[in-house]
Amino acid sequence: MDDLYPDYDDTYGGKPLKLRPLPSLEQNGTAEYKSKKRKKKRKDKKSPSKANSATQTIIPKRIDYILVYPKEDENDFKDNDDIEDFKNRMELRRRFHRAAREKEGLEIRERDMGEKIYVLIHCPFKRMCLEAEEVKLEMPLEGAAIPPKQANGYLDQLKSLFVTDDEVDFVSAPFIVQKRAVFKGIDQPDTFFSPALRSLLVHNILINIDVREQGDENTDFRDSMRRKGLPFMLMKKVYTDRFIMHEESPYELEEDEETREIQRSLSKERGDFNPNSDPREALHRTWCRWWKFQPLWKIRNYFGEKIAFYFAWAGEMASLLWLPVLLGIAIWADGLYLSIKDNMEYNEGLAEMARQRDELIDAVRENITLYNRTEDRLLYQNLTARAQEEDSFFGSIADKSLEILDVFQKSFDSAVTPYFALVICLWGTLFQECWKRKHARLAYEWDVSSYHFTEPDRPEFYGTKEREDPVSSLPDWYYPFYKQFLKFMASFGILIFMALLVIASALGVIIYRVIIGVLLADSSTLPRILLSTVAATLLNSISIMILGRLYDYIAYKLTDWENHRTQSQYDDALIMKLFAFQFVNSYASLFYIAFFRGLTAEDGILYLGKQYEDSCGDDNICMPLLSLQVFVLMIVKPFPKFLKDIIIPWLKKVLKKCCCCRGKNKVADVEASKMEKADFMRKEGAKPPLGNFTLGEFTEKTIQYGFLMLFSCALPLAPFIAILVLLVDIRVDATRMLWMNRRPIAFISGGIGMWYSILDFLNFAGVVTNGFLIAFTAKWSQNFTLAERLWVVIAFEHIVLSVKFFIAYIIPDTPSDISLAKRRQRYQIAQILDKAENQGPIKN
Repeated sequence: MDDLYPDYDDTYGGKPLKLRPLPSLEQNGTAEYKSKKRKKKRKDKKSPSKANSATQTIIPKRIDYILVYPKEDENDFKDNDDIEDFKNRMELRRRFHRAAREKEGLEIRERDMGEKIYVLIHCPFKRMCLEAEEVKLEMPLEGAAIPPKQANGYLDQLKSLFVTDDEVDFVSAPFIVQKRAVFKGIDQPDTFFSPALRSLLVHNILINIDVREQGDENTDFRDSMRRKGLPFMLMKKVYTDRFIMHEESPYELEEDEETREIQRSLSKERGDFNPNSDPREALHRTWCRWWKFQPLWKIRNYFGEKIAFYFAWAGEMASLLWLPVLLGIAIWADGLYLSIKDNMEYNEGLAEMARQRDELIDAVRENITLYNRTEDRLLYQNLTARAQEEDSFFGSIADKSLEILDVFQKSFDSAVTPYFALVICLWGTLFQECWKRKHARLAYEWDVSSYHFTEPDRPEFYGTKEREDPVSSLPDWYYPFYKQFLKFMASFGILIFMALLVIASALGVIIYRVIIGVLLADSSTLPRILLSTVAATLLNSISIMILGRLYDYIAYKLTDWENHRTQSQYDDALIMKLFAFQFVNSYASLFYIAFFRGLTAEDGILYLGKQYEDSCGDDNICMPLLSLQVFVLMIVKPFPKFLKDIIIPWLKKVLKKCCCCRGKNKVADVEASKMEKADFMRKEGAKPPLGNFTLGEFTEKTIQYGFLMLFSCALPLAPFIAILVLLVDIRVDATRMLWMNRRPIAFISGGIGMWYSILDFLNFAGVVTNGFLIAFTAKWSQNFTLAERLWVVIAFEHIVLSVKFFIAYIIPDTPSDISLAKRRQRYQIAQILDKAENQGPIKN
């Protein structure tokens, strides 16, 4: 069988993948399989020398992109509509392949992967250069290396121990084909463009292909107006999947992390590890280490600037959180000491009351013996029953649990609460300013300061009116602004309705807790706690999770319905909706506890009666309850992700070890695993896609940031929880992105986009919220009059906002050395390009 087809080497990551070619597409767009007998006869006609020479002349080529579609035949469908859809898919696939080959110059081969067909795409160097020039991709100039900054002082030398980036930065300029001789590495076409850039440029080519033809006007009206590129093909199921492959690594063959670590230790001892040949393992050895800085350059080179900017932002926040962490722990420790001290004094009072109760019981028993009066016997029964309840096992456990919980939650509210809130509010501004400077430095070093990506229309976008394109003068379909504005207003109305639904859900849980508390007022402590507090907390958590899923679904549907033209417009609208939903869903219960609980009307909640009130305890101070709620939410919120990314994979690994404990089965499993790993492409295609990684991560982190900024004075431990979640999450994401998920397309981005504005909003809202918390919720201001509390709010907000604006004014957004380097770079680029000679056309 092996001699029937010559092997074709598709090089990926410097290593050939032995894959047999599939016959090229016929006119119907599907692979036509020839009989073995005919191929045998055809091969017999060739001489051995010719066959060998043909095999030797095949040049290994890199797989830049893979499209997937299922094997299907017209006989597989019975319904006429399904048959028509099948024919349409074949026709679109034929057009797409022809356009990719003839118009774009891409090289396409197909591979039979069982039930699926993999379309392997390679982009020649000439076409890659033309696309790089089209998108104005900045590439490093030859002989224009930027010398690294020398370490000065002990602090720089200490930081150098944790540095993981050793890449050399170069002055870069937009790539120009005619001036290509001035660019570094142009004489090495195989490595001039990195694998990440190659896949990005091929992706850009594929999404901009348009296979519309004259006869398309007779098809579906909306489809006739849409650009038919790769996004359209995926929407119409012409292709069911697309992906790019990771760099090959021998460490991926080992499923057991312990075995991987042993191999890593041995390679370190031998000193035979080459990071250039295994970039994934090189990233793992630095990125997944807790005591190392993130290798942002390596992350950018492998995953692209869009993902790298997220990790740079998360790392910057973790680095700057250490001061609030230490201050918060010190304040909490002081509050815990005072809370324990107050509790001990309170327990001494309870002990004295218990002693007096026992003396009263003895006295009543003596009266019964002497006088045998009925009222003495009733009093004795009541006293002994209460004493037995308080001294019972379950009663003592419940009381002790409540006592510990009360000590814990009261430890967060102390006399220094206002000052900690002031520090956190100012820290938010300092973090934003430091991030702007960090962003300016990275954008300069990564050459994305002036990057502009020309986006095609989304395949789901449709126009209803035609006009002349002002640039190309060609007919262009567009969607009228007034129609989209009406849809925006409708979406806003639905957003308000969903916010009210959250409030209604929270009120329902509150009413349930109050009513159950009144009905079980005479019951023992444990049932009352379980059926009121614990059950209400569970109901609130379930409500938040269900409404969160519902919000995500509605947000996507509304954004689809709004008919945005480009993907960036779609993403911005989706970000606003998801953040608004999560903001209301996550913070509604906290705002109620902080500002409305304890303000019950004289006739109780919903005028049910005076006994149906929702107070915050005997002293009606709600700060301890707010502190506990923020503490629980900050821990519970990241738990589903950690469950999916850490606990479930660990349980699967343990279960696999238990199931493979017998020798024979274990050997068989290892051999099967090796056979499965041998097919690298199949393994990469089976990995789950990463999805919209930055959208999900930024949404999660901004909610955590909101807990920190909006309710900082209620929980001094909030910075500690935030930094702990950040550090764990960064390393978990690094591991799953390198080994568990597909490789994402390395999109170029100039920063974190709209998320910066959202963080600014949270900073401003945090000033207002903390001002009211100090004046109306904290124990610090309980003896103030209403007028004095309002003055506290006004003074706090004015002082904090003034200092924030002053900090933002005195700290430049761009470091001085970067501003100078930009000016110097513009001069160097102009000099180098002016002196460069024009080159002839690139040879294939």
